[in-house]
Amino acid sequence: MIQLEAVAKTFGSHTLFEDITFQANPSSRIGLVGKNGAGKSTLFKLIMGELEPDAGKIHRDPGTMIQCLTQEPKITHGNTLWEEVQSAFPSLQALQDEEDALLAQWDTFDTDAQMAACDRLAAINQSRENLGHLDADASRMLTGLGFALDEFDRKVEHFSGGWQMRINLAKVLLQGAHFILMDEPTNHLDLEAREWLEGFLKSYPGGLFVVSHDRSFLDQVVTEIAEIELGRLTIWPGNYTQAKQLKAEAHERLQAAADRQQKDMAKQMAFVERFRASATKSTQAKSREKQLAKIERIEAPKTDNQKMSIRFPAPPASARQMLMFKSVGKRFYDNVLFTGMTADIERGHKVFLLGANGCGKTTLLRTILGLESMSEGDIEQGQNVKLGYFSQHQLETLDPKLNVFETLEREADGRMDNTEIRGVLGRFLFSGERVYKPVSVLSGGEKSRLALAKLILGDANLLLLDEPTNHMDIQAQSAIEQAFKQYEGALLCISHDRYFIQQVATHIWEFYKGHLLKYDGGYDHYLSKRDSRRAELDARLEKQARKLAAASAKQK
Repeated sequence: MIQLEAVAKTFGSHTLFEDITFQANPSSRIGLVGKNGAGKSTLFKLIMGELEPDAGKIHRDPGTMIQCLTQEPKITHGNTLWEEVQSAFPSLQALQDEEDALLAQWDTFDTDAQMAACDRLAAINQSRENLGHLDADASRMLTGLGFALDEFDRKVEHFSGGWQMRINLAKVLLQGAHFILMDEPTNHLDLEAREWLEGFLKSYPGGLFVVSHDRSFLDQVVTEIAEIELGRLTIWPGNYTQAKQLKAEAHERLQAAADRQQKDMAKQMAFVERFRASATKSTQAKSREKQLAKIERIEAPKTDNQKMSIRFPAPPASARQMLMFKSVGKRFYDNVLFTGMTADIERGHKVFLLGANGCGKTTLLRTILGLESMSEGDIEQGQNVKLGYFSQHQLETLDPKLNVFETLEREADGRMDNTEIRGVLGRFLFSGERVYKPVSVLSGGEKSRLALAKLILGDANLLLLDEPTNHMDIQAQSAIEQAFKQYEGALLCISHDRYFIQQVATHIWEFYKGHLLKYDGGYDHYLSKRDSRRAELDARLEKQARKLAAASAKQK
Protein backbone atom coordinates (compact mmCIF):
# COMPACT_ATOMS: atom_id res chain seq x y z
CA MET A 1 0.00 0.00 0.00
CA ILE A 2 1.09 3.58 -0.72
CA GLN A 3 -0.44 6.32 1.42
CA LEU A 4 -0.03 10.10 1.20
CA GLU A 5 -1.17 12.31 4.07
CA ALA A 6 -1.49 16.09 3.58
CA VAL A 7 1.52 16.16 1.23
CA ALA A 8 2.71 19.50 -0.13
CA LYS A 9 5.56 20.49 -2.45
CA THR A 10 6.91 23.98 -3.10
CA PHE A 11 9.60 25.20 -5.48
CA GLY A 12 10.84 28.64 -4.45
CA SER A 13 7.80 30.84 -3.88
CA HIS A 14 5.56 28.62 -6.06
CA THR A 15 3.43 26.01 -4.31
CA LEU A 16 2.97 23.18 -6.79
CA PHE A 17 0.35 21.38 -4.71
CA GLU A 18 -0.70 21.01 -1.08
CA ASP A 19 -2.82 18.86 1.23
CA ILE A 20 -2.69 15.84 -1.11
CA THR A 21 -4.17 12.83 0.66
CA PHE A 22 -4.95 9.50 -0.97
CA GLN A 23 -4.28 5.80 -0.75
CA ALA A 24 -3.28 3.33 -3.47
CA ASN A 25 -3.67 -0.40 -2.90
CA PRO A 26 -2.09 -3.32 -4.79
CA SER A 27 -5.34 -3.64 -6.76
CA SER A 28 -5.65 0.09 -7.56
CA ARG A 29 -5.63 1.27 -11.16
CA ILE A 30 -5.28 5.04 -11.03
CA GLY A 31 -4.87 7.50 -13.88
CA LEU A 32 -3.17 10.76 -12.87
CA VAL A 33 -4.21 13.72 -15.04
CA GLY A 34 -3.71 17.47 -15.02
CA LYS A 35 -2.30 20.29 -17.08
CA ASN A 36 1.36 20.36 -18.09
CA GLY A 37 3.26 21.72 -15.09
CA ALA A 38 0.59 20.72 -12.55
CA GLY A 39 3.06 18.45 -10.71
CA LYS A 40 2.28 14.95 -11.95
CA SER A 41 5.90 13.85 -12.49
CA THR A 42 6.89 15.52 -9.21
CA LEU A 43 4.28 13.47 -7.36
CA PHE A 44 5.81 10.31 -8.84
CA LYS A 45 9.26 11.36 -7.62
CA LEU A 46 7.85 11.91 -4.13
CA ILE A 47 6.29 8.44 -4.08
CA MET A 48 9.58 6.88 -5.29
CA GLY A 49 11.53 8.75 -2.60
CA GLU A 50 13.56 10.76 -5.11
CA LEU A 51 12.16 13.97 -3.60
CA GLU A 52 11.03 14.80 -0.07
CA PRO A 53 7.70 16.53 0.62
CA ASP A 54 7.77 19.99 2.20
CA ALA A 55 4.81 18.98 4.36
CA GLY A 56 2.90 15.80 5.10
CA LYS A 57 3.91 12.13 5.10
CA ILE A 58 4.32 9.36 2.54
CA HIS A 59 3.98 5.76 3.73
CA ARG A 60 5.00 2.69 1.74
CA ASP A 61 4.34 -0.77 3.15
CA PRO A 62 7.61 -2.63 3.92
CA GLY A 63 8.40 -5.21 1.29
CA THR A 64 6.31 -3.48 -1.37
CA MET A 65 8.18 -3.58 -4.68
CA ILE A 66 7.56 -0.41 -6.69
CA GLN A 67 8.84 0.09 -10.23
CA CYS A 68 8.70 3.38 -12.12
CA LEU A 69 8.73 3.97 -15.87
CA THR A 70 10.10 7.45 -16.50
CA GLN A 71 10.34 9.41 -19.76
CA GLU A 72 14.14 9.08 -19.74
CA PRO A 73 15.40 5.72 -21.09
CA LYS A 74 17.90 3.91 -18.85
CA ILE A 75 19.95 1.30 -20.70
CA THR A 76 23.39 -0.30 -20.37
CA HIS A 77 25.49 0.34 -23.45
CA GLY A 78 27.13 -2.81 -24.78
CA ASN A 79 24.20 -5.05 -23.86
CA THR A 80 22.18 -6.71 -26.56
CA LEU A 81 18.42 -6.22 -26.46
CA TRP A 82 18.03 -9.72 -24.99
CA GLU A 83 20.74 -9.17 -22.34
CA GLU A 84 19.20 -5.83 -21.37
CA VAL A 85 15.75 -7.35 -20.86
CA GLN A 86 17.23 -10.32 -18.96
CA SER A 87 18.68 -7.83 -16.48
CA ALA A 88 15.10 -7.19 -15.35
CA PHE A 89 15.09 -10.61 -13.62
CA PRO A 90 17.10 -10.30 -10.35
CA SER A 91 16.85 -14.06 -9.71
CA LEU A 92 18.42 -14.92 -13.07
CA GLN A 93 21.08 -12.24 -12.63
CA ALA A 94 21.99 -13.62 -9.19
CA LEU A 95 22.40 -17.13 -10.63
CA GLN A 96 24.57 -15.77 -13.44
CA ASP A 97 26.75 -13.82 -11.01
CA GLU A 98 27.22 -16.90 -8.81
CA GLU A 99 28.14 -19.06 -11.82
CA ASP A 100 30.65 -16.45 -13.04
CA ALA A 101 32.25 -16.30 -9.55
CA LEU A 102 32.60 -20.09 -9.29
CA LEU A 103 34.16 -20.39 -12.74
CA ALA A 104 36.54 -17.51 -12.05
CA GLN A 105 37.83 -19.28 -8.90
CA TRP A 106 37.90 -22.80 -10.39
CA ASP A 107 41.70 -23.00 -10.73
CA THR A 108 42.14 -22.13 -7.03
CA PHE A 109 39.90 -25.00 -5.82
CA ASP A 110 41.26 -28.31 -4.53
CA THR A 111 39.57 -31.58 -5.55
CA ASP A 112 36.89 -31.46 -2.83
CA ALA A 113 36.09 -27.80 -3.58
CA GLN A 114 35.80 -28.59 -7.30
CA MET A 115 33.36 -31.43 -6.54
CA ALA A 116 31.28 -29.06 -4.41
CA ALA A 117 31.44 -26.41 -7.14
CA CYS A 118 30.24 -28.97 -9.72
CA ASP A 119 27.25 -29.77 -7.53
CA ARG A 120 26.48 -26.08 -7.14
CA LEU A 121 26.82 -25.41 -10.88
CA ALA A 122 24.38 -28.25 -11.55
CA ALA A 123 21.95 -26.74 -9.04
CA ILE A 124 22.32 -23.33 -10.72
CA ASN A 125 21.55 -24.91 -14.09
CA GLN A 126 18.49 -26.64 -12.61
CA SER A 127 17.29 -23.34 -11.13
CA ARG A 128 17.67 -21.76 -14.55
CA GLU A 129 15.53 -24.46 -16.09
CA ASN A 130 12.89 -23.90 -13.39
CA LEU A 131 12.85 -20.23 -14.36
CA GLY A 132 12.65 -21.04 -18.06
CA HIS A 133 9.22 -19.40 -18.30
CA LEU A 134 10.95 -16.03 -17.80
CA ASP A 135 12.59 -16.36 -21.21
CA ALA A 136 9.20 -17.03 -22.78
CA ASP A 137 7.72 -14.07 -20.89
CA ALA A 138 10.51 -11.80 -22.15
CA SER A 139 10.12 -12.98 -25.74
CA ARG A 140 6.35 -12.40 -25.70
CA MET A 141 6.86 -8.99 -24.15
CA LEU A 142 9.36 -7.86 -26.77
CA THR A 143 7.37 -9.11 -29.75
CA GLY A 144 4.20 -7.57 -28.30
CA LEU A 145 5.97 -4.21 -28.14
CA GLY A 146 6.99 -4.47 -31.79
CA PHE A 147 10.53 -5.89 -31.70
CA ALA A 148 11.41 -8.42 -34.40
CA LEU A 149 13.13 -11.68 -33.40
CA ASP A 150 16.20 -10.80 -35.49
CA GLU A 151 16.67 -7.65 -33.34
CA PHE A 152 17.20 -9.57 -30.06
CA ASP A 153 21.00 -9.66 -30.65
CA ARG A 154 21.22 -5.98 -31.60
CA LYS A 155 23.07 -3.63 -29.20
CA VAL A 156 20.67 -1.43 -27.25
CA GLU A 157 22.55 1.79 -28.07
CA HIS A 158 21.80 1.20 -31.75
CA PHE A 159 18.04 1.59 -31.18
CA SER A 160 16.42 5.03 -31.48
CA GLY A 161 15.27 6.90 -28.38
CA GLY A 162 11.68 5.79 -28.93
CA TRP A 163 12.65 2.13 -29.14
CA GLN A 164 14.88 2.50 -26.07
CA MET A 165 11.77 3.70 -24.24
CA ARG A 166 10.08 0.46 -25.27
CA ILE A 167 13.04 -1.52 -23.88
CA ASN A 168 12.60 0.29 -20.57
CA LEU A 169 8.88 -0.44 -20.63
CA ALA A 170 9.56 -4.15 -21.17
CA LYS A 171 12.02 -4.24 -18.24
CA VAL A 172 9.56 -2.53 -15.89
CA LEU A 173 6.64 -4.77 -16.84
CA LEU A 174 8.67 -8.00 -16.58
CA GLN A 175 9.79 -7.45 -12.99
CA GLY A 176 6.34 -8.23 -11.58
CA ALA A 177 6.33 -5.33 -9.12
CA HIS A 178 3.52 -4.99 -6.59
CA PHE A 179 2.98 -1.49 -7.91
CA ILE A 180 4.02 0.19 -11.19
CA LEU A 181 4.22 3.94 -11.70
CA MET A 182 4.13 4.82 -15.39
CA ASP A 183 4.84 8.27 -16.86
CA GLU A 184 3.33 8.52 -20.37
CA PRO A 185 3.73 4.79 -21.20
CA THR A 186 2.11 5.08 -24.65
CA ASN A 187 4.55 7.71 -25.92
CA HIS A 188 6.51 6.30 -28.89
CA LEU A 189 4.10 3.35 -29.27
CA ASP A 190 2.18 2.79 -32.49
CA LEU A 191 -1.50 1.82 -32.37
CA GLU A 192 -0.99 -1.95 -32.30
CA ALA A 193 1.63 -1.73 -29.54
CA ARG A 194 -0.75 0.47 -27.52
CA GLU A 195 -3.53 -2.09 -27.94
CA TRP A 196 -1.16 -4.87 -26.85
CA LEU A 197 -0.05 -2.90 -23.79
CA GLU A 198 -3.66 -2.24 -22.80
CA GLY A 199 -4.41 -5.97 -22.97
CA PHE A 200 -1.34 -6.78 -20.87
CA LEU A 201 -2.13 -4.19 -18.19
CA LYS A 202 -5.77 -5.26 -17.93
CA SER A 203 -4.59 -8.63 -16.63
CA TYR A 204 -1.61 -7.34 -14.63
CA PRO A 205 -1.98 -8.60 -11.03
CA GLY A 206 -0.39 -5.58 -9.34
CA GLY A 207 -1.41 -1.96 -8.87
CA LEU A 208 -1.01 0.75 -11.50
CA PHE A 209 -0.55 4.50 -11.14
CA VAL A 210 -0.36 6.06 -14.61
CA VAL A 211 0.33 9.59 -15.84
CA SER A 212 -1.11 9.82 -19.33
CA HIS A 213 -2.66 12.23 -21.81
CA ASP A 214 -3.88 9.26 -23.87
CA ARG A 215 -7.62 9.32 -23.18
CA SER A 216 -8.36 6.04 -24.96
CA PHE A 217 -5.64 4.32 -22.91
CA LEU A 218 -7.09 5.74 -19.68
CA ASP A 219 -10.55 4.57 -20.69
CA GLN A 220 -9.28 1.03 -21.24
CA VAL A 221 -6.92 0.58 -18.28
CA VAL A 222 -7.78 2.63 -15.18
CA THR A 223 -10.70 2.50 -12.74
CA GLU A 224 -10.00 5.78 -10.92
CA ILE A 225 -8.91 9.22 -12.06
CA ALA A 226 -6.75 11.39 -9.78
CA GLU A 227 -6.79 14.97 -11.07
CA ILE A 228 -4.37 17.68 -9.98
CA GLU A 229 -5.99 21.05 -10.54
CA LEU A 230 -5.14 24.40 -8.93
CA GLY A 231 -2.76 22.67 -6.50
CA ARG A 232 -5.34 20.20 -5.20
CA LEU A 233 -5.94 16.52 -5.93
CA THR A 234 -9.42 15.08 -6.47
CA ILE A 235 -10.25 11.39 -6.92
CA TRP A 236 -13.03 10.47 -9.33
CA PRO A 237 -14.27 6.87 -9.74
CA GLY A 238 -14.29 5.30 -13.19
CA ASN A 239 -12.18 5.62 -16.31
CA TYR A 240 -11.41 8.96 -17.98
CA THR A 241 -14.74 9.37 -19.80
CA GLN A 242 -16.76 8.33 -16.74
CA ALA A 243 -14.77 10.58 -14.41
CA LYS A 244 -15.14 13.53 -16.79
CA GLN A 245 -18.91 13.09 -16.73
CA LEU A 246 -19.00 12.72 -12.93
CA LYS A 247 -16.90 15.87 -12.51
CA ALA A 248 -19.21 17.86 -14.82
CA GLU A 249 -22.29 16.66 -12.92
CA ALA A 250 -20.72 17.38 -9.52
CA HIS A 251 -19.70 20.88 -10.60
CA GLU A 252 -23.16 21.50 -12.01
CA ARG A 253 -24.80 20.46 -8.71
CA LEU A 254 -22.36 22.54 -6.66
CA GLN A 255 -22.83 25.59 -8.88
CA ALA A 256 -26.63 25.23 -8.66
CA ALA A 257 -26.44 24.95 -4.86
CA ALA A 258 -24.15 28.01 -4.65
CA ASP A 259 -26.50 29.97 -6.93
CA ARG A 260 -29.54 29.01 -4.85
CA GLN A 261 -27.80 30.01 -1.67
CA GLN A 262 -26.69 33.35 -3.13
CA LYS A 263 -30.23 34.05 -4.35
CA ASP A 264 -31.73 33.21 -0.95
CA MET A 265 -29.10 35.22 0.92
CA ALA A 266 -29.68 38.22 -1.36
CA LYS A 267 -33.40 37.97 -0.61
CA GLN A 268 -32.76 37.83 3.12
CA MET A 269 -30.27 40.70 2.98
CA ALA A 270 -32.79 42.82 1.07
CA PHE A 271 -35.28 42.22 3.91
CA VAL A 272 -32.63 43.21 6.49
CA GLU A 273 -31.74 46.40 4.63
CA ARG A 274 -35.39 47.33 4.13
CA PHE A 275 -36.54 46.82 7.72
CA ARG A 276 -33.34 47.47 9.72
CA ALA A 277 -34.73 50.80 10.96
CA SER A 278 -38.41 49.74 11.02
CA ALA A 279 -40.18 50.22 14.33
CA THR A 280 -42.20 47.01 13.86
CA LYS A 281 -39.76 44.69 12.04
CA SER A 282 -36.29 45.77 13.16
CA THR A 283 -36.03 42.88 15.62
CA GLN A 284 -36.89 40.40 12.90
CA ALA A 285 -34.38 42.07 10.56
CA LYS A 286 -31.58 41.82 13.15
CA SER A 287 -32.43 38.17 13.76
CA ARG A 288 -32.16 37.38 10.07
CA GLU A 289 -28.88 39.30 9.87
CA LYS A 290 -27.42 37.13 12.64
CA GLN A 291 -28.62 33.99 10.89
CA LEU A 292 -26.98 35.15 7.66
CA ALA A 293 -23.67 35.66 9.46
CA LYS A 294 -23.73 32.05 10.70
CA ILE A 295 -24.43 30.45 7.31
CA GLU A 296 -21.54 28.46 5.88
CA ARG A 297 -21.07 29.72 2.34
CA ILE A 298 -21.17 27.19 -0.50
CA GLU A 299 -18.18 27.87 -2.72
CA ALA A 300 -18.77 27.70 -6.44
CA PRO A 301 -16.53 25.06 -8.12
CA LYS A 302 -13.06 26.31 -8.95
CA THR A 303 -11.46 25.15 -12.19
CA ASP A 304 -8.41 26.16 -14.17
CA ASN A 305 -10.22 27.80 -17.08
CA GLN A 306 -7.08 28.94 -18.88
CA LYS A 307 -7.12 27.08 -22.18
CA MET A 308 -6.13 27.56 -25.77
CA SER A 309 -8.59 29.24 -28.10
CA ILE A 310 -7.95 27.98 -31.63
CA ARG A 311 -9.93 28.74 -34.74
CA PHE A 312 -8.62 28.52 -38.27
CA PRO A 313 -9.75 31.27 -40.65
CA ALA A 314 -11.67 30.23 -43.76
CA PRO A 315 -9.04 28.83 -46.13
CA PRO A 316 -8.61 30.08 -49.69
CA ALA A 317 -10.65 28.28 -52.37
CA SER A 318 -9.01 25.45 -54.29
CA ALA A 319 -9.76 22.68 -56.75
CA ARG A 320 -11.94 19.85 -55.42
CA GLN A 321 -9.12 17.32 -55.87
CA MET A 322 -6.30 18.75 -53.80
CA LEU A 323 -3.66 16.01 -53.84
CA MET A 324 -3.39 13.03 -56.20
CA PHE A 325 -0.99 10.11 -55.62
CA LYS A 326 -0.27 8.00 -58.69
CA SER A 327 1.57 4.71 -58.04
CA VAL A 328 3.86 6.43 -55.53
CA GLY A 329 6.60 4.39 -53.89
CA LYS A 330 9.55 5.01 -51.61
CA ARG A 331 12.52 2.79 -50.83
CA PHE A 332 15.88 3.19 -49.17
CA TYR A 333 18.28 0.84 -50.97
CA ASP A 334 16.65 -2.62 -50.55
CA ASN A 335 14.20 -1.48 -47.88
CA VAL A 336 10.79 -0.81 -49.49
CA LEU A 337 8.71 1.46 -47.26
CA PHE A 338 5.63 1.58 -49.50
CA THR A 339 4.82 0.96 -53.12
CA GLY A 340 2.00 1.43 -55.64
CA MET A 341 0.25 4.12 -53.57
CA THR A 342 -2.71 5.48 -55.55
CA ALA A 343 -5.17 7.77 -53.74
CA ASP A 344 -6.74 11.24 -53.73
CA ILE A 345 -7.39 13.85 -51.04
CA GLU A 346 -10.41 16.03 -51.74
CA ARG A 347 -11.50 19.36 -50.28
CA GLY A 348 -12.94 18.85 -46.79
CA HIS A 349 -11.41 15.39 -46.27
CA LYS A 350 -9.80 14.73 -42.87
CA VAL A 351 -7.48 11.83 -43.70
CA PHE A 352 -5.53 10.06 -40.96
CA LEU A 353 -2.49 8.01 -41.95
CA LEU A 354 -1.90 4.98 -39.71
CA GLY A 355 0.70 2.23 -39.63
CA ALA A 356 3.51 0.75 -37.57
CA ASN A 357 6.46 2.91 -36.57
CA GLY A 358 9.00 3.01 -39.39
CA CYS A 359 6.53 2.18 -42.19
CA GLY A 360 7.08 5.53 -43.96
CA LYS A 361 4.32 7.84 -42.71
CA THR A 362 6.55 10.83 -41.94
CA THR A 363 8.56 10.10 -45.08
CA LEU A 364 5.36 10.44 -47.13
CA LEU A 365 4.65 13.91 -45.67
CA ARG A 366 8.20 14.98 -46.39
CA THR A 367 7.87 13.64 -49.93
CA ILE A 368 4.72 15.71 -50.49
CA LEU A 369 6.64 18.78 -49.28
CA GLY A 370 9.54 18.03 -51.62
CA LEU A 371 11.93 17.36 -48.74
CA GLU A 372 12.34 13.73 -49.88
CA SER A 373 12.37 12.33 -53.40
CA MET A 374 10.01 9.62 -54.65
CA SER A 375 11.41 6.30 -55.78
CA GLU A 376 8.51 5.80 -58.17
CA GLY A 377 5.22 7.36 -59.24
CA ASP A 378 4.02 10.93 -59.11
CA ILE A 379 2.23 13.34 -56.73
CA GLU A 380 0.05 16.02 -58.32
CA GLN A 381 -1.19 19.10 -56.48
CA GLY A 382 -4.55 20.66 -57.37
CA GLN A 383 -5.00 24.27 -58.47
CA ASN A 384 -4.64 26.92 -55.73
CA VAL A 385 -3.62 24.35 -53.11
CA LYS A 386 -1.46 25.82 -50.35
CA LEU A 387 0.24 23.44 -47.93
CA GLY A 388 0.78 23.95 -44.21
CA TYR A 389 3.10 21.64 -42.24
CA PHE A 390 3.19 20.69 -38.55
CA SER A 391 6.24 18.55 -37.75
CA GLN A 392 6.55 16.31 -34.71
CA HIS A 393 10.17 17.53 -34.59
CA GLN A 394 9.32 21.19 -34.05
CA LEU A 395 12.76 22.56 -34.84
CA GLU A 396 12.05 21.56 -38.47
CA THR A 397 9.45 24.35 -38.59
CA LEU A 398 10.65 26.68 -35.80
CA ASP A 399 13.84 28.74 -35.83
CA PRO A 400 15.67 28.33 -32.47
CA LYS A 401 17.42 31.69 -32.99
CA LEU A 402 14.09 33.56 -32.73
CA ASN A 403 11.87 34.21 -29.74
CA VAL A 404 8.12 33.46 -29.57
CA PHE A 405 7.01 36.92 -30.74
CA GLU A 406 9.57 37.08 -33.56
CA THR A 407 8.42 33.67 -34.84
CA LEU A 408 4.85 34.85 -35.33
CA GLU A 409 5.93 38.30 -36.52
CA ARG A 410 7.96 36.71 -39.31
CA GLU A 411 5.05 34.41 -40.28
CA ALA A 412 2.62 37.36 -40.35
CA ASP A 413 4.96 39.14 -42.77
CA GLY A 414 3.47 42.60 -42.23
CA ARG A 415 -0.18 41.45 -42.33
CA MET A 416 -0.65 42.08 -38.57
CA ASP A 417 0.47 44.75 -36.12
CA ASN A 418 2.08 44.00 -32.75
CA THR A 419 -1.23 44.10 -30.86
CA GLU A 420 -2.81 41.57 -33.24
CA ILE A 421 0.22 39.27 -32.97
CA ARG A 422 0.04 39.43 -29.17
CA GLY A 423 -3.66 38.62 -29.41
CA VAL A 424 -2.95 35.44 -31.36
CA LEU A 425 -0.18 34.45 -28.95
CA GLY A 426 -2.52 35.02 -26.01
CA ARG A 427 -4.98 32.53 -27.46
CA PHE A 428 -2.12 30.00 -27.40
CA LEU A 429 -1.28 30.81 -23.74
CA PHE A 430 1.73 33.05 -24.46
CA SER A 431 1.28 36.31 -22.58
CA GLY A 432 3.33 38.96 -20.79
CA GLU A 433 7.06 38.38 -20.85
CA ARG A 434 6.57 34.83 -22.15
CA VAL A 435 6.18 36.19 -25.69
CA TYR A 436 9.90 37.05 -25.61
CA LYS A 437 10.97 33.56 -24.51
CA PRO A 438 13.57 32.07 -26.91
CA VAL A 439 12.32 29.15 -28.99
CA SER A 440 15.43 27.18 -27.99
CA VAL A 441 14.32 26.94 -24.32
CA LEU A 442 10.62 26.18 -24.88
CA SER A 443 9.20 22.93 -23.54
CA GLY A 444 7.76 20.35 -25.93
CA GLY A 445 4.22 21.54 -25.25
CA GLU A 446 5.16 25.20 -25.73
CA LYS A 447 6.85 24.44 -29.06
CA SER A 448 3.75 22.59 -30.23
CA ARG A 449 1.51 25.51 -29.27
CA LEU A 450 3.76 27.98 -31.09
CA ALA A 451 3.91 25.75 -34.19
CA LEU A 452 0.09 25.63 -34.24
CA ALA A 453 -0.13 29.42 -33.94
CA LYS A 454 2.30 29.71 -36.85
CA LEU A 455 0.23 27.22 -38.85
CA ILE A 456 -2.93 29.30 -38.39
CA LEU A 457 -1.23 32.42 -39.76
CA GLY A 458 0.01 30.48 -42.79
CA ASP A 459 -3.38 30.65 -44.57
CA ALA A 460 -3.11 27.05 -45.84
CA ASN A 461 -5.99 25.02 -47.24
CA LEU A 462 -4.32 21.58 -46.94
CA LEU A 463 -2.60 20.78 -43.65
CA LEU A 464 0.06 18.08 -43.28
CA LEU A 465 0.17 17.18 -39.59
CA ASP A 466 2.68 14.88 -37.88
CA GLU A 467 1.55 14.00 -34.33
CA PRO A 468 -0.06 17.38 -33.52
CA THR A 469 -1.25 16.29 -30.04
CA ASN A 470 2.18 15.10 -28.85
CA HIS A 471 3.35 16.90 -25.67
CA MET A 472 -0.13 18.40 -25.20
CA ASP A 473 -2.17 18.02 -22.02
CA ILE A 474 -5.77 16.84 -22.28
CA GLN A 475 -7.24 20.37 -22.22
CA ALA A 476 -5.00 21.37 -25.12
CA GLN A 477 -5.85 18.19 -27.02
CA SER A 478 -9.56 19.00 -26.71
CA ALA A 479 -8.98 22.51 -28.09
CA ILE A 480 -7.01 21.10 -31.03
CA GLU A 481 -9.76 18.57 -31.78
CA GLN A 482 -12.40 21.27 -31.98
CA ALA A 483 -10.20 23.43 -34.21
CA PHE A 484 -9.55 20.64 -36.72
CA LYS A 485 -13.17 19.44 -36.68
CA GLN A 486 -14.26 22.97 -37.64
CA TYR A 487 -11.43 23.52 -40.15
CA GLU A 488 -12.93 23.98 -43.61
CA GLY A 489 -9.86 22.85 -45.52
CA ALA A 490 -8.44 19.33 -45.89
CA LEU A 491 -5.82 17.62 -43.81
CA LEU A 492 -3.55 14.60 -43.92
CA CYS A 493 -2.59 13.70 -40.36
CA ILE A 494 -0.30 11.17 -38.71
CA SER A 495 -1.44 10.35 -35.19
CA HIS A 496 -1.42 7.53 -32.64
CA ASP A 497 -3.98 9.37 -30.49
CA ARG A 498 -7.08 7.20 -30.97
CA TYR A 499 -9.42 9.61 -29.17
CA PHE A 500 -8.27 12.42 -31.48
CA ILE A 501 -8.60 10.21 -34.57
CA GLN A 502 -12.10 9.16 -33.54
CA GLN A 503 -13.20 12.76 -33.10
CA VAL A 504 -11.76 14.20 -36.33
CA ALA A 505 -11.17 11.57 -39.05
CA THR A 506 -13.44 11.25 -42.08
CA HIS A 507 -11.10 8.83 -43.89
CA ILE A 508 -8.42 6.40 -42.71
CA TRP A 509 -5.38 5.36 -44.75
CA GLU A 510 -3.18 2.56 -43.44
CA PHE A 511 0.27 1.43 -44.51
CA TYR A 512 0.32 -2.35 -44.12
CA LYS A 513 3.16 -4.50 -45.44
CA GLY A 514 4.25 -1.72 -47.78
CA HIS A 515 0.80 -1.19 -49.32
CA LEU A 516 -1.89 1.42 -48.75
CA LEU A 517 -5.28 0.28 -47.46
CA LYS A 518 -8.02 2.93 -47.70
CA TYR A 519 -11.09 3.14 -45.46
CA ASP A 520 -13.83 5.60 -46.43
CA GLY A 521 -15.03 6.34 -42.93
CA GLY A 522 -13.86 7.24 -39.43
CA TYR A 523 -11.95 5.26 -36.81
CA ASP A 524 -14.81 2.95 -35.79
CA HIS A 525 -15.34 2.02 -39.45
CA TYR A 526 -11.60 1.32 -39.74
CA LEU A 527 -11.63 -0.99 -36.69
CA SER A 528 -14.63 -2.91 -38.05
CA LYS A 529 -12.96 -3.51 -41.43
CA ARG A 530 -9.26 -3.68 -40.53
CA ASP A 531 -8.83 -7.42 -40.02
CA SER A 532 -10.76 -8.42 -43.15
CA ARG A 533 -8.95 -5.86 -45.34
CA ARG A 534 -5.57 -7.02 -44.06
CA ALA A 535 -6.52 -10.66 -44.63
CA GLU A 536 -7.48 -9.84 -48.23
CA LEU A 537 -4.10 -8.21 -48.83
CA ASP A 538 -2.25 -11.09 -47.13
CA ALA A 539 -4.02 -13.57 -49.41
CA ARG A 540 -3.21 -11.50 -52.49
CA LEU A 541 0.48 -11.15 -51.54
CA GLU A 542 0.73 -14.87 -50.79
CA LYS A 543 -0.78 -15.69 -54.19
CA GLN A 544 1.71 -13.37 -55.90
CA ALA A 545 4.59 -14.96 -53.99
CA ARG A 546 3.50 -18.45 -55.11
CA LYS A 547 3.32 -17.30 -58.73
CA LEU A 548 6.80 -15.78 -58.54
CA ALA A 549 8.19 -18.92 -56.91
CA ALA A 550 6.60 -21.09 -59.60
CA ALA A 551 7.93 -18.86 -62.40
CA SER A 552 11.41 -18.91 -60.85
CA ALA A 553 11.36 -22.70 -60.53
CA LYS A 554 10.21 -23.03 -64.15
CA GLN A 555 13.10 -20.88 -65.39
CA LYS A 556 15.56 -23.10 -63.59
